[in-house]
This record gives sequence, C-alpha cells and structure tokens, in this order.
Amino acid sequence: MKRTIQILVVLFIVQVGFAIGINFYQPQSSETGGDDKLVAAKTDKVDRVTIEDSDGAKVMLVKNGKDWQLPDQGNFPADSNKVDGLISKLADLHEGLPIATSSGAIKRFKLAKDDFERRITLAKGDQSTAVLYFGTSQGTHQIHARRDDQNEVYAVTMGSYDAPAKADDWIDSTALQVPADDIVKMDVDGLSLMANAAPVAKTDAKSADKTASAENADKADQDQAKTQMIWTLANATADQKLQPAAASTLAAMMAKVRISSVLGNDAKPEYGMDHPVLKLSLTIKGKDKPVDYLIGKGDGKEGDYTLKLSSRPEYFRIAGYTGKQLVQHASASALLVGKKDDEKTAPGSDSPASAKAMN
Repeated sequence: MKRTIQILVVLFIVQVGFAIGINFYQPQSSETGGDDKLVAAKTDKVDRVTIEDSDGAKVMLVKNGKDWQLPDQGNFPADSNKVDGLISKLADLHEGLPIATSSGAIKRFKLAKDDFERRITLAKGDQSTAVLYFGTSQGTHQIHARRDDQNEVYAVTMGSYDAPAKADDWIDSTALQVPADDIVKMDVDGLSLMANAAPVAKTDAKSADKTASAENADKADQDQAKTQMIWTLANATADQKLQPAAASTLAAMMAKVRISSVLGNDAKPEYGMDHPVLKLSLTIKGKDKPVDYLIGKGDGKEGDYTLKLSSRPEYFRIAGYTGKQLVQHASASALLVGKKDDEKTAPGSDSPASAKAMN
C-alpha cells in the first residue's frame, strides 16, 4: 500500500511538472502577451512602406498627401485602405513572451536577414522607423516575428498573406471607375448612344414596398426627386430600335471596370492591340473630350484581356470574364431590338467587328 502511494505521488509530481513546462513554453500571441508592442516607434507619420519576400519580390508604397502610390508603377494609385490597414495591423501587434532568443532559432523560424518570409520596412521619408521580419506560421492566423534590432522571436496574430510583396496585390483596382450617371454618351459598333436624365416617377418609388412604414413612405417621397439615365439612339435608321436596358447595362459595366494589373506604358504584340476586339468611346460629364477604350486579346495567361484608355499612358490587364462580358454587351446585336445575328458576329465571340466604331 505504501509503495502504491509513493508511485502515485511521483506520478502527480511528474504531471504537475509537465503542466508547468507546457505553460512556460506555450507560445504567446499578440492578444495574450505583454504590453510591449512589436513596432516600438509611432506609425502615424509613416509615409513609406517596403515589403520583400523570400523569392526576391519587392514592392514599395509611398504616401502622397492622403493617398498611397506605387512609384515603381509610375506612381499609379495604390489601395490606400489596404495600406493603412496593414500599418494599423502592424502597430497593434504585441510581443508577448519570447519563444526563443538564439541565433539558431532565428534561422529555424526563417527570421534571418538573408532568409525570411517577409521583411517589412516602415519609414518616414528616407528615415527608417522600423524593420520587421516575419517567418514561419504558428497555427491559424499566427506567424513568428521579430524586430531587426532584437533576437527575441515572438508569435503574433498575422499572416504573410496580409503583406504581399507584388505590386499587383496593392494597386487600386477601381482607379479607372467613374459614376455610371456621369456617362452621357457611348459610341460603339457604329452606334451613337445618348443618355438623358429623367426623374424617377413617384409611383415607381413607392411601389417598391407597398407595406412600407410611414418613415419609409417619407423616404419614398424624397426618392421621387431622383433621376435615372434613359438611353436613346441618336440618328437611328428606320430599322434600328435601341434596347435601353441593354445600353444601361453596358454603361454600368464600363463605369465599374476593374483592373487586375498595370502592364506599363509600352505596347507589346501579345496584348493583341493590332487587332482589337473592342473599341468604345465614352463621353463623361466634366471631361473636356471623350475617352477612348481599346481592348485587345492576345496570348495573355488565363484568357486575360488588355485595356488601354486614351486618357492614361498605361496598359492594363483585365480579367478574362470582364473582357468577354464587355465584348458581348458592346455589339449592335446586343444593343438593338431584333438585330439579326447573321448581320453581325453574335455576342459571345471575340470578333473585332465592334472595333470599327471609331475607325
């Protein structure tokens, strides 16, 4: 009996020691750690962010006024909300208890100066305020990190995906967008489409919800002052009748076009601009002259299209489905009532038929 008690006591001591050991070596996240922040310096004045990855990719983001830009992309607009979000995230990271402090651990966790997953440099002008290294992942949404001026390794709540090192991941994909109601004219596929503002009928505004409360009814009364763009066909021939809804759809698509990449200012054969699949001109309210949109399709990966605006020097890549939809909706067969498919190439093809609009 005595021996049994001794064995149980020994097992109890081992279990307690094991529990203490696990607790002591448990990695601490930024949420459960101490008060010391990983970024010791203030970040409100940061106006330059440089991100590098282990493959040698590097992107620089520079603030101009309130907006962020990509200097290596001709100062093309960056997604300012995304950049500010990254800086805010970095500023909120706490050190917690260090996981390791040895030089061997720094290499093991991929936090060395010559071997890392991400290196992020925050600066004000030419003065660096913080250099951070991020390495291997530590569970879900956690990653190992350290500051350049210390050997301590911490586990913080972040992922390397929060800081991509390629410019395409930081561009403002909406930079070319315009308000749909500002488009007053479209010239495409031999057609000249005109937009005229018309008031939204009061009855139409209220009929959207017959069971609306008194408050909603008042709002519906206010909505009657709103206008909508009604599209018409200028100089239509006797056999031409426009589908206004189709024109509105095209205008909305052109207004909300998104870009996926900035290709630079030089035209290349693979862009397919020698034989464009679409030419379209937009007259935009407040602009001195129409903006010509030229879309080509060449040997781009995954069937992507190339877009060029007369108002900008760059060539842009747009997604394949975006280019295809624009070509489909910008043909006479899609815009006119009863247009015979045998007179024009059917929508859905990538024929350059619509490119003749501005020739």
